[in-house]
Amino acid sequence: MFFFRKGADNSDVDVVYFSLNFPELSQTFVFNEMRSLRDGGANLRIVALKREIQAPSDLPHQYGLSKDVDYLNTNTGIKARFSRLFDVIKSLIVLERRSLNALLSIRDLRSAARKSSTSVAVLLRLAAHLQPKGSNAVIHCHFGTTGIVVAELKKLGLVTAPFTTVFHGFDITKFVDANGRDIYTSLFEVSDFLLPVSELWRGKLIQLNAPRDRIRVQRLGVDCSAFEFQERFLTPTSEIRFVVVGRMTEKKGHRYAIQAFADLVARRPDLEVRLDVIGAGPLLEELNALAESSPSADKICLHGAMPNSMVRQFLDRSHVFVLPSVTAADGDMEGIPVAIMEAMAMGLPIVSTLHSGIPEIVADGVSGLLVPEKDIGALSAAMENLASNRHLISQMGKQGRDIVERDYNEVSQGKSLISLMSELQSRPV
Repeated sequence: MFFFRKGADNSDVDVVYFSLNFPELSQTFVFNEMRSLRDGGANLRIVALKREIQAPSDLPHQYGLSKDVDYLNTNTGIKARFSRLFDVIKSLIVLERRSLNALLSIRDLRSAARKSSTSVAVLLRLAAHLQPKGSNAVIHCHFGTTGIVVAELKKLGLVTAPFTTVFHGFDITKFVDANGRDIYTSLFEVSDFLLPVSELWRGKLIQLNAPRDRIRVQRLGVDCSAFEFQERFLTPTSEIRFVVVGRMTEKKGHRYAIQAFADLVARRPDLEVRLDVIGAGPLLEELNALAESSPSADKICLHGAMPNSMVRQFLDRSHVFVLPSVTAADGDMEGIPVAIMEAMAMGLPIVSTLHSGIPEIVADGVSGLLVPEKDIGALSAAMENLASNRHLISQMGKQGRDIVERDYNEVSQGKSLISLMSELQSRPV
């Protein structure tokens, strides 16, 4: 199934999104970017190795993107094997000379399959789906781990189209620590543009010997029109609602939010406060136990996972957004959390940490308060500062909205990315 969905203004910019697993619940930022490019006039197609079954996101369906996904057949069984064999034969026909050249170097083809954790058959099928005959669409990958697969195809000549790779967080920290500094050597050689989401990750790519002239910071964005700004008006006796939203993994720092909140309640029993924690993940049971054992358990509520619409309702009713991100024991780090962007767009001041790219979006003392990682005392003091000086909640919320509209607007970031891809597609092959 090879096709393109025409954009709103019949733009000539054709983009193929490649994903290892689609649509993952945690990749809202990817789906928002797809929508932004489509609405900006790009022609989109999505190719995925696997369909996410356990926890799929419903956003691609909501955005009208689901029908544009081309899944490779990864089912098992005799019928599936014949189907895959037929697909390989079809792929060889589609690839024509490209596949012949690769097959002449079967050792390199097998090596590429090992490096990309796939098989030779999958590589051939994937190449045909990513770049069918006559196509020169820009192949766009989120995460360096995905870009590696396309890089192997390009080195073999199975793919000749331009391609770009976005770097987020774990792919440039935890993944590099586990696989060595040279893991991206091939990707750096053949990727047309390397797109870190923050200046911090730009510096990290340079440290890993990525070519400076092909690095462009491409910030993620949110649809400001979809997040209604609401000024937070508070009386001296109003209850202050702190809210944490994020997948329950170590790097999100949920435990520090719970501990800092408990410390605040113990020190300032005169303050009317509560803490809502939204999200699920591997640490859910542990964090539930931590909250239930806290002396402030009656003021802490863990809600588990929620659909986006319900999360927004909670944000509407909240006053301060808390996300004390940390560097995990395995080296995993944030990029610039989309949850922070969305909260700022809605007028919430931020309490967070001096971690990764967060200081690039949260101006300390202007749109929020930033403290050192894992510093429970400093985090508690920041929460107390806002609860005690309630005028700061409204003031910082306004500043945060301005920052997002100016620098993290999905529409402007989408236009920037389309411009870059248009430049690539116009280059002679």
